[in-house]
Amino acid sequence: MSEEVATRIREAILDHGPITFAELMEHALYGPGGFYEVPPVGAHFVTSPHVHPVFARLVGVALELLHGALGHPEPFPMVEVGAGDGAMARELLAGFARARLLIDYRAVEVSPGARSALDELGIPTCERLIDAGPIERGVVIANELLDNLPFRRVRGGPSGPVEVRVGLEDDRLVEVAIPCPTELLPTAGGLGEGDERVVPVGALGFVDELATALRGGYAVLIDYGVGVDPGPSVRGYRHHRLLDDLLADPGSADITSGVDLDAVARHARARGLVAFEPVSQWAVLSALGYDGWAKGELERQSTLLSEGRGREAVRAWGDRSRASLLVDRSGLGGLAWLVLATVGLPEPSWLQAARALQRDRGWR
Repeated sequence: MSEEVATRIREAILDHGPITFAELMEHALYGPGGFYEVPPVGAHFVTSPHVHPVFARLVGVALELLHGALGHPEPFPMVEVGAGDGAMARELLAGFARARLLIDYRAVEVSPGARSALDELGIPTCERLIDAGPIERGVVIANELLDNLPFRRVRGGPSGPVEVRVGLEDDRLVEVAIPCPTELLPTAGGLGEGDERVVPVGALGFVDELATALRGGYAVLIDYGVGVDPGPSVRGYRHHRLLDDLLADPGSADITSGVDLDAVARHARARGLVAFEPVSQWAVLSALGYDGWAKGELERQSTLLSEGRGREAVRAWGDRSRASLLVDRSGLGGLAWLVLATVGLPEPSWLQAARALQRDRGWR
């Protein structure tokens, strides 16, 4: 934990007592010296755009189809939230340039290091979605953003539900249980002793900003979903390893949790947006053309082998193998795509096709 982060957390606890887990995340992940001050992708975790460029290319297919559903606006407003080092933006912009589609591409990033990388790509940036609006006849896209937004934790205790906060014990950060505040009681319903749920206050706040900024268009939210059953979904990662202690050196590790997408969808509807049923990533990418791309790569590999170009064939096999991680149902393929829209817009055709594919193969 950087001394800057450590001092801030200790001062907050000394000032107003045990802090919520959401406040801890604000300091440890997004504050000065925190985990996201410099883009940590690759060093600590890998997201879909970094696995293989075909991910962004297929996302581009989806966005071009949304462009058509919105009446082909020129330029096409597009805002990527949590754009990181620009891996997806680079591939998307290259594809749109090839298609001669004029894009007004903007990024929302809290990380100073990420904003610097995006500035080098010539992409305008801001720190909040509300500052990127209003967005009319456009699209907002966020890949693996919601699971990192601050959340609070509730747990079933021996005498009823409690909120898990963070306090100090001999200068060491420790969990502290307090009686569950009234505003969290609806989330705590049905929790047995030791069961836990997260309250996605950051994700719901993001939906509030989205409902204000998006005047007409779609939002594509890609993330790890979690069911309604309670479970230990809060995790920490450092250098690709799962942490045993979430409170040890928090400024040096990622903190994440599966997202209650049903809660996010309900909140979106309450804010006047339309929320379509989420679909798994493997099905969406298949509907957008992944299967055909993979078949073509296999044929290219066979051709290279038949021509005696063994090294190129091995590279082609490696690329195809790496890309298969995007549709691995036990990993990235299990991510959920939640699409929101302003009232009056149709459900995207590719989302309908993905849902049919998911239903036909009997897997969510």
